[in-house]
Amino acid sequence: MAQQRQQNTKDAESSRFMRKANILIRRLRRGEVGTFLLFVAIAFFFWIVQTAREESASDFIVKFYVEDQPQDMVFTTHVPQEMKVTISDTYSRLANYRLNNRLDSLCVNFERYADVLGNFRISAAELQSLLMAGLESSTRVVAISPSLIDARFAQTEGRKFPVRVSGRYDVAPNHRMRKFVIQPDSIVINAPAAVLDTMRWVEAIGKGRQDMTDTIEEVLSLQLPLGVKATPSKVKLTIPVAQYVEKSMRQVEVQVLKEPTNRHLVIFPYSVELTCLVDFDHYRDINPEDFLVAVNYDSIQGQARQGMLPITVRYIGPPEVVTNIVISPQTAEYVVEKR
Repeated sequence: MAQQRQQNTKDAESSRFMRKANILIRRLRRGEVGTFLLFVAIAFFFWIVQTAREESASDFIVKFYVEDQPQDMVFTTHVPQEMKVTISDTYSRLANYRLNNRLDSLCVNFERYADVLGNFRISAAELQSLLMAGLESSTRVVAISPSLIDARFAQTEGRKFPVRVSGRYDVAPNHRMRKFVIQPDSIVINAPAAVLDTMRWVEAIGKGRQDMTDTIEEVLSLQLPLGVKATPSKVKLTIPVAQYVEKSMRQVEVQVLKEPTNRHLVIFPYSVELTCLVDFDHYRDINPEDFLVAVNYDSIQGQARQGMLPITVRYIGPPEVVTNIVISPQTAEYVVEKR
Protein backbone atom coordinates (compact mmCIF):
# COMPACT_ATOMS: atom_id res chain seq x y z
CA MET A 1 0.00 0.00 0.00
CA ALA A 2 2.79 2.42 0.88
CA GLN A 3 4.50 1.69 -2.43
CA GLN A 4 1.23 2.31 -4.28
CA ARG A 5 0.77 5.70 -2.57
CA GLN A 6 4.31 6.71 -3.49
CA GLN A 7 3.64 5.78 -7.09
CA ASN A 8 0.42 7.83 -7.17
CA THR A 9 2.25 10.83 -5.70
CA LYS A 10 4.91 10.61 -8.39
CA ASP A 11 2.25 10.41 -11.12
CA ALA A 12 0.43 13.48 -9.77
CA GLU A 13 3.67 15.49 -9.61
CA SER A 14 4.53 14.39 -13.16
CA SER A 15 1.05 15.42 -14.40
CA ARG A 16 1.36 18.88 -12.79
CA PHE A 17 4.78 19.32 -14.38
CA MET A 18 3.43 18.40 -17.82
CA ARG A 19 0.53 20.84 -17.48
CA LYS A 20 2.87 23.68 -16.54
CA ALA A 21 5.17 22.81 -19.43
CA ASN A 22 2.28 22.82 -21.92
CA ILE A 23 1.06 26.20 -20.65
CA LEU A 24 4.58 27.65 -21.03
CA ILE A 25 4.89 26.27 -24.59
CA ARG A 26 1.50 27.71 -25.60
CA ARG A 27 2.46 31.12 -24.23
CA LEU A 28 5.71 31.05 -26.18
CA ARG A 29 3.86 30.04 -29.33
CA ARG A 30 1.30 32.83 -28.88
CA GLY A 31 4.11 35.29 -28.48
CA GLU A 32 5.75 34.02 -31.68
CA VAL A 33 2.47 34.28 -33.60
CA GLY A 34 1.86 37.77 -32.30
CA THR A 35 5.36 38.84 -33.28
CA PHE A 36 4.91 37.32 -36.73
CA LEU A 37 1.57 39.12 -37.26
CA LEU A 38 3.11 42.40 -36.15
CA PHE A 39 5.88 42.08 -38.71
CA VAL A 40 3.28 41.20 -41.40
CA ALA A 41 1.22 44.31 -40.54
CA ILE A 42 4.31 46.54 -40.66
CA ALA A 43 5.36 45.08 -44.00
CA PHE A 44 1.86 45.55 -45.40
CA PHE A 45 1.81 49.18 -44.22
CA PHE A 46 5.11 49.94 -45.93
CA TRP A 47 3.86 48.19 -49.08
CA ILE A 48 0.75 50.37 -49.10
CA VAL A 49 2.84 53.52 -48.62
CA GLN A 50 5.23 52.50 -51.38
CA THR A 51 2.42 51.56 -53.78
CA ALA A 52 0.57 54.84 -53.12
CA ARG A 53 3.66 56.73 -54.26
CA GLU A 54 4.00 54.79 -57.49
CA GLU A 55 2.67 56.35 -60.67
CA SER A 56 -0.14 54.78 -62.66
CA ALA A 57 -2.76 55.64 -65.29
CA SER A 58 -6.52 55.36 -64.92
CA ASP A 59 -9.59 55.96 -67.12
CA PHE A 60 -12.44 58.29 -66.11
CA ILE A 61 -15.82 58.81 -67.80
CA VAL A 62 -16.51 62.56 -67.80
CA LYS A 63 -20.02 63.86 -68.57
CA PHE A 64 -20.00 66.76 -71.02
CA TYR A 65 -22.49 69.65 -70.70
CA VAL A 66 -23.07 72.83 -72.70
CA GLU A 67 -24.65 75.58 -70.59
CA ASP A 68 -26.35 78.88 -71.50
CA GLN A 69 -27.38 77.64 -74.91
CA PRO A 70 -30.03 79.97 -76.46
CA GLN A 71 -33.52 78.49 -76.59
CA ASP A 72 -33.74 78.78 -80.39
CA MET A 73 -30.31 77.24 -81.04
CA VAL A 74 -29.95 73.51 -81.67
CA PHE A 75 -26.97 71.37 -82.62
CA THR A 76 -27.40 69.88 -86.09
CA THR A 77 -24.39 67.55 -85.71
CA HIS A 78 -23.40 65.24 -82.88
CA VAL A 79 -22.15 66.63 -79.58
CA PRO A 80 -20.85 63.93 -77.17
CA GLN A 81 -22.61 63.55 -73.85
CA GLU A 82 -19.54 62.05 -72.20
CA MET A 83 -15.80 61.69 -72.77
CA LYS A 84 -13.25 59.06 -71.82
CA VAL A 85 -10.26 60.71 -70.13
CA THR A 86 -7.06 58.89 -69.18
CA ILE A 87 -4.88 60.59 -66.57
CA SER A 88 -1.60 59.65 -64.92
CA ASP A 89 -0.52 60.27 -61.31
CA THR A 90 0.17 58.39 -58.09
CA TYR A 91 -2.24 55.71 -56.92
CA SER A 92 -3.26 57.80 -53.93
CA ARG A 93 -4.09 60.87 -56.02
CA LEU A 94 -6.03 58.84 -58.57
CA ALA A 95 -8.00 57.25 -55.75
CA ASN A 96 -8.70 60.71 -54.34
CA TYR A 97 -10.04 61.92 -57.72
CA ARG A 98 -12.38 58.94 -57.91
CA LEU A 99 -13.64 59.17 -54.35
CA ASN A 100 -14.29 62.92 -54.55
CA ASN A 101 -15.74 62.90 -58.12
CA ARG A 102 -13.12 65.42 -59.23
CA LEU A 103 -13.54 64.24 -62.84
CA ASP A 104 -17.28 63.64 -62.79
CA SER A 105 -18.30 66.30 -65.35
CA LEU A 106 -17.11 69.10 -67.60
CA CYS A 107 -19.39 72.07 -68.26
CA VAL A 108 -18.60 74.64 -70.96
CA ASN A 109 -20.25 77.92 -71.98
CA PHE A 110 -22.01 77.93 -75.35
CA GLU A 111 -21.16 81.50 -76.36
CA ARG A 112 -17.46 81.10 -75.60
CA TYR A 113 -16.98 78.40 -78.25
CA ALA A 114 -19.69 79.34 -80.79
CA ASP A 115 -19.06 81.61 -83.77
CA VAL A 116 -21.34 83.58 -86.09
CA LEU A 117 -21.05 80.95 -88.84
CA GLY A 118 -22.75 78.26 -86.74
CA ASN A 119 -19.62 76.42 -85.62
CA PHE A 120 -19.09 75.14 -82.08
CA ARG A 121 -15.49 74.02 -81.65
CA ILE A 122 -13.25 73.16 -78.69
CA SER A 123 -9.71 72.15 -79.63
CA ALA A 124 -7.79 69.29 -78.05
CA ALA A 125 -5.46 71.73 -76.24
CA GLU A 126 -8.44 73.68 -74.88
CA LEU A 127 -10.16 70.49 -73.70
CA GLN A 128 -7.00 69.45 -71.89
CA SER A 129 -6.70 72.88 -70.29
CA LEU A 130 -10.34 72.76 -69.13
CA LEU A 131 -9.83 69.33 -67.58
CA MET A 132 -6.56 70.31 -65.88
CA ALA A 133 -8.27 73.27 -64.21
CA GLY A 134 -9.75 70.89 -61.66
CA LEU A 135 -6.66 68.68 -61.19
CA GLU A 136 -3.37 68.87 -59.33
CA SER A 137 -0.25 70.15 -61.09
CA SER A 138 1.40 66.71 -60.81
CA THR A 139 -1.41 65.07 -62.80
CA ARG A 140 -0.91 64.47 -66.50
CA VAL A 141 -3.68 64.03 -69.08
CA VAL A 142 -2.63 61.07 -71.22
CA ALA A 143 -5.58 60.80 -73.62
CA ILE A 144 -9.05 62.28 -74.32
CA SER A 145 -11.72 60.61 -76.44
CA PRO A 146 -13.10 62.33 -78.41
CA SER A 147 -9.96 64.43 -78.67
CA LEU A 148 -11.87 67.58 -79.72
CA ILE A 149 -15.42 68.93 -80.03
CA ASP A 150 -16.41 70.04 -83.53
CA ALA A 151 -20.15 70.57 -84.10
CA ARG A 152 -22.60 72.71 -86.03
CA PHE A 153 -25.65 74.57 -84.73
CA ALA A 154 -28.54 76.49 -86.27
CA GLN A 155 -31.21 78.95 -85.23
CA THR A 156 -34.65 77.35 -85.33
CA GLU A 157 -38.29 78.05 -84.67
CA GLY A 158 -40.23 76.37 -81.90
CA ARG A 159 -43.51 74.46 -82.04
CA LYS A 160 -45.49 72.56 -79.46
CA PHE A 161 -46.26 68.85 -79.99
CA PRO A 162 -48.24 66.35 -77.91
CA VAL A 163 -46.40 63.54 -76.12
CA ARG A 164 -47.07 59.86 -76.77
CA VAL A 165 -45.69 57.00 -74.68
CA SER A 166 -44.20 53.87 -76.22
CA GLY A 167 -43.88 50.55 -74.39
CA ARG A 168 -46.34 47.87 -73.38
CA TYR A 169 -48.06 48.09 -70.01
CA ASP A 170 -50.30 45.26 -68.77
CA VAL A 171 -52.13 44.77 -65.48
CA ALA A 172 -52.57 41.65 -63.39
CA PRO A 173 -55.90 39.75 -63.40
CA ASN A 174 -58.79 41.59 -61.70
CA HIS A 175 -56.97 44.90 -62.12
CA ARG A 176 -57.37 47.70 -64.63
CA MET A 177 -55.46 50.77 -65.65
CA ARG A 178 -56.91 54.16 -66.37
CA LYS A 179 -55.84 56.81 -68.84
CA PHE A 180 -52.14 57.62 -68.75
CA VAL A 181 -51.26 60.93 -67.12
CA ILE A 182 -48.29 62.61 -68.84
CA GLN A 183 -46.76 65.73 -67.29
CA PRO A 184 -46.34 67.84 -69.29
CA ASP A 185 -48.57 66.43 -72.01
CA SER A 186 -46.99 68.63 -74.71
CA ILE A 187 -43.41 69.66 -75.45
CA VAL A 188 -41.87 72.67 -77.21
CA ILE A 189 -39.62 71.43 -80.01
CA ASN A 190 -36.91 73.58 -81.58
CA ALA A 191 -35.66 72.27 -84.91
CA PRO A 192 -35.21 73.34 -88.53
CA ALA A 193 -38.51 73.95 -90.31
CA ALA A 194 -37.95 70.93 -92.58
CA VAL A 195 -37.80 68.69 -89.49
CA LEU A 196 -40.76 70.30 -87.73
CA ASP A 197 -42.95 69.81 -90.81
CA THR A 198 -42.48 66.03 -90.57
CA MET A 199 -43.34 65.76 -86.86
CA ARG A 200 -46.80 65.04 -85.47
CA TRP A 201 -45.96 64.13 -81.89
CA VAL A 202 -43.01 63.49 -79.55
CA GLU A 203 -42.41 59.92 -78.40
CA ALA A 204 -41.48 59.23 -74.78
CA ILE A 205 -39.65 55.94 -74.34
CA GLY A 206 -41.68 53.87 -71.86
CA LYS A 207 -40.05 51.11 -69.84
CA GLY A 208 -43.02 48.75 -70.11
CA ARG A 209 -44.47 46.73 -67.23
CA GLN A 210 -46.24 43.39 -66.84
CA ASP A 211 -48.77 42.23 -64.21
CA MET A 212 -49.12 45.65 -62.60
CA THR A 213 -51.11 45.71 -59.37
CA ASP A 214 -50.59 49.30 -58.24
CA THR A 215 -50.23 52.80 -59.65
CA ILE A 216 -46.76 53.47 -61.07
CA GLU A 217 -44.76 56.62 -61.80
CA GLU A 218 -41.84 56.85 -64.23
CA VAL A 219 -39.62 59.63 -65.58
CA LEU A 220 -39.17 59.05 -69.31
CA SER A 221 -36.67 60.34 -71.83
CA LEU A 222 -37.78 61.56 -75.25
CA GLN A 223 -36.82 59.96 -78.55
CA LEU A 224 -35.49 62.84 -80.62
CA PRO A 225 -33.64 62.91 -83.94
CA LEU A 226 -30.38 64.80 -84.38
CA GLY A 227 -30.81 68.55 -84.58
CA VAL A 228 -33.91 68.58 -82.38
CA LYS A 229 -34.14 70.20 -78.95
CA ALA A 230 -37.00 69.55 -76.53
CA THR A 231 -38.08 71.72 -73.61
CA PRO A 232 -38.33 70.03 -71.17
CA SER A 233 -36.22 67.02 -72.14
CA LYS A 234 -38.08 64.50 -69.92
CA VAL A 235 -41.69 63.83 -68.91
CA LYS A 236 -43.33 62.18 -65.92
CA LEU A 237 -45.68 59.27 -66.61
CA THR A 238 -48.33 58.18 -64.10
CA ILE A 239 -50.43 55.07 -64.76
CA PRO A 240 -53.31 54.67 -62.30
CA VAL A 241 -53.98 50.98 -61.55
CA ALA A 242 -56.80 49.69 -59.36
CA GLN A 243 -58.21 46.33 -58.36
CA TYR A 244 -61.86 45.81 -59.23
CA VAL A 245 -64.73 43.60 -58.01
CA GLU A 246 -68.21 42.92 -59.32
CA LYS A 247 -71.15 44.55 -57.60
CA SER A 248 -74.83 43.72 -58.09
CA MET A 249 -77.84 45.82 -57.10
CA ARG A 250 -81.47 44.71 -57.28
CA GLN A 251 -84.59 46.82 -57.79
CA VAL A 252 -82.89 49.86 -59.29
CA GLU A 253 -85.79 52.14 -60.24
CA VAL A 254 -86.43 52.94 -63.92
CA GLN A 255 -87.29 56.58 -64.47
CA VAL A 256 -89.32 58.11 -67.30
CA LEU A 257 -87.74 61.03 -69.14
CA LYS A 258 -89.43 63.76 -71.20
CA GLU A 259 -92.94 62.65 -70.30
CA PRO A 260 -95.59 65.15 -71.60
CA THR A 261 -97.82 66.89 -69.10
CA ASN A 262 -100.99 65.42 -70.69
CA ARG A 263 -99.70 61.86 -70.92
CA HIS A 264 -98.65 59.23 -68.41
CA LEU A 265 -96.27 56.41 -69.34
CA VAL A 266 -96.85 53.19 -67.46
CA ILE A 267 -93.88 50.78 -67.71
CA PHE A 268 -93.19 47.22 -66.64
CA PRO A 269 -90.92 46.30 -65.05
CA TYR A 270 -90.38 49.51 -63.12
CA SER A 271 -87.03 48.32 -61.74
CA VAL A 272 -84.04 46.37 -63.02
CA GLU A 273 -81.09 44.41 -61.70
CA LEU A 274 -77.78 46.19 -62.28
CA THR A 275 -74.27 44.71 -62.21
CA CYS A 276 -70.98 46.54 -62.73
CA LEU A 277 -67.27 46.42 -62.03
CA VAL A 278 -66.25 48.71 -59.16
CA ASP A 279 -62.84 49.71 -57.86
CA PHE A 280 -62.23 47.73 -54.70
CA ASP A 281 -61.61 50.88 -52.62
CA HIS A 282 -65.02 52.33 -53.67
CA TYR A 283 -67.12 49.19 -53.36
CA ARG A 284 -69.11 50.42 -50.35
CA ASP A 285 -69.49 53.93 -51.77
CA ILE A 286 -71.48 52.96 -54.88
CA ASN A 287 -75.30 53.03 -54.54
CA PRO A 288 -78.30 52.86 -56.92
CA GLU A 289 -78.48 56.66 -56.77
CA ASP A 290 -75.19 56.78 -58.70
CA PHE A 291 -76.94 55.46 -61.82
CA LEU A 292 -79.58 56.98 -64.06
CA VAL A 293 -81.70 54.09 -65.36
CA ALA A 294 -84.46 55.37 -67.61
CA VAL A 295 -86.75 55.10 -70.61
CA ASN A 296 -87.31 58.08 -72.87
CA TYR A 297 -90.84 59.04 -73.89
CA ASP A 298 -89.49 60.47 -77.14
CA SER A 299 -88.44 56.95 -78.14
CA ILE A 300 -92.06 55.97 -78.73
CA GLN A 301 -92.53 55.51 -82.47
CA GLY A 302 -95.56 57.32 -83.95
CA GLN A 303 -98.67 57.31 -81.85
CA ALA A 304 -98.43 53.72 -80.55
CA ARG A 305 -100.07 53.50 -77.16
CA GLN A 306 -98.26 50.32 -76.12
CA GLY A 307 -95.17 48.33 -77.02
CA MET A 308 -91.52 48.03 -75.90
CA LEU A 309 -88.99 50.73 -75.02
CA PRO A 310 -85.22 50.35 -74.54
CA ILE A 311 -83.93 50.95 -71.03
CA THR A 312 -80.76 53.03 -70.90
CA VAL A 313 -78.29 53.37 -68.06
CA ARG A 314 -75.75 56.08 -67.31
CA TYR A 315 -73.32 56.30 -64.42
CA ILE A 316 -73.46 59.70 -62.68
CA GLY A 317 -71.28 59.02 -59.62
CA PRO A 318 -67.58 59.71 -58.95
CA PRO A 319 -65.60 59.57 -62.22
CA GLU A 320 -63.52 56.57 -63.33
CA VAL A 321 -64.77 54.27 -60.59
CA VAL A 322 -67.37 52.10 -62.35
CA THR A 323 -67.21 50.28 -65.70
CA ASN A 324 -68.91 47.39 -67.52
CA ILE A 325 -72.45 48.32 -66.48
CA VAL A 326 -75.09 45.72 -67.39
CA ILE A 327 -78.81 45.85 -66.65
CA SER A 328 -81.46 43.15 -66.83
CA PRO A 329 -83.91 43.38 -68.45
CA GLN A 330 -82.84 45.87 -71.13
CA THR A 331 -86.34 46.69 -72.39
CA ALA A 332 -89.64 47.54 -70.74
CA GLU A 333 -93.26 47.19 -71.83
CA TYR A 334 -95.20 50.43 -71.82
CA VAL A 335 -98.70 51.78 -72.01
CA VAL A 336 -99.54 55.45 -72.69
CA GLU A 337 -102.43 56.84 -70.66
CA LYS A 338 -104.12 60.20 -70.79
CA ARG A 339 -103.92 62.26 -67.63
